[in-house]
Amino acid sequence: MTTHHVSLCLVCSAIVLCAQGCYHVLATQEEFLLDSAQKKFERGDFAGAIGDYTQAIALKPGDGRPYRDRALAREGLGDLTGALRDLDTAVVLLPWNSVLKLRVKAQIAILDSLQNPASDSAAADRFLLRMQIVTTRIQIIDILDKLIRQDQNLEGEDPWLYGERGRLRFDQGDARGAIEDFNKVLSLESDADWAYYNRGLAEATLGDFPAAIQDFTRVIRNDSRDGWAFYQRGLARIDSGDQERGCSDLRRAMDLGVEESASALDELCQ
Repeated sequence: MTTHHVSLCLVCSAIVLCAQGCYHVLATQEEFLLDSAQKKFERGDFAGAIGDYTQAIALKPGDGRPYRDRALAREGLGDLTGALRDLDTAVVLLPWNSVLKLRVKAQIAILDSLQNPASDSAAADRFLLRMQIVTTRIQIIDILDKLIRQDQNLEGEDPWLYGERGRLRFDQGDARGAIEDFNKVLSLESDADWAYYNRGLAEATLGDFPAAIQDFTRVIRNDSRDGWAFYQRGLARIDSGDQERGCSDLRRAMDLGVEESASALDELCQ
């Protein structure tokens, strides 16, 4: 081998070693930033965590982890729109199932904020808001459908997914679909009082007051200070013709701080 060839090999070897070393440095810097960001996040320093995640992304834009975790920090600051943008990127870079659950939680938080608008909004604004709420619900239900199918294929079902879809179905006027989802929740998690309560709401909407009363009673049996369960059971009892016990439930709900009980008592228990 000539001197020229030997020198060329040495140069190539140096380039390879440099590339490997540079990558190691970049990877080490990214891990340092991710660790620093996690500690800041745990302390509640969401702005500081976002700064570290942003630097980590600049080092390795193809790594989905900092996008996913920066989304959580953005959510901590109340920046749900920014969180969704980061989660959209993370969905592309990471296993979609794990990130999509985070994304749908952020969408649900946005939906909840949309459903509590300022009361002085103009009529046209309120109409557009209602349309936006309906559209957002449909989008979230579609994502939940996909996640549920994925979980079914993996043989590891998450009751939270069915519960959220049930709640959204009920809000969309699909009480029967909601009951199906809450039934599934209870088959996976038999002590989920929140599922009994929400199933009771759906059953009452369909006029199945005995079933609704039974579900609200189950909730009250486990928590005798759940004013809303007393309130809803009182309404269901009155609707089923049991005025005396229904009004008694409404009085108990009022004692437990459910303000709506006062107007219901005035209207239904005179």
